[in-house]
Amino acid sequence: MVQTPIPSYYQQYPQRPYLAGHFQRQTTRLLEHQNHVQDAWDSDYAADQPPQQGDSDEEMDRELDAALYHSSQDQFFSAPGGSSSQGGR
Repeated sequence: MVQTPIPSYYQQYPQRPYLAGHFQRQTTRLLEHQNHVQDAWDSDYAADQPPQQGDSDEEMDRELDAALYHSSQDQFFSAPGGSSSQGGR
């Protein structure tokens, strides 16, 4: 019985694989996928958000001042039968 010698790894694969190119392609594919997922999430998130009101802080302050300080004081403190200082009479 004749045994054939087992060839070494370097005899089976005489050229070294080009791993840098492989990993660069994989990295590029991963980044493209991550960007795609982020864009899809951003567009879905924006579609689900209520529209933003363009009121500035100054406009909001003016509206609050008008509602709190320029309205009739009776609407906040009057009782159905009259003012509370008259005992409801």
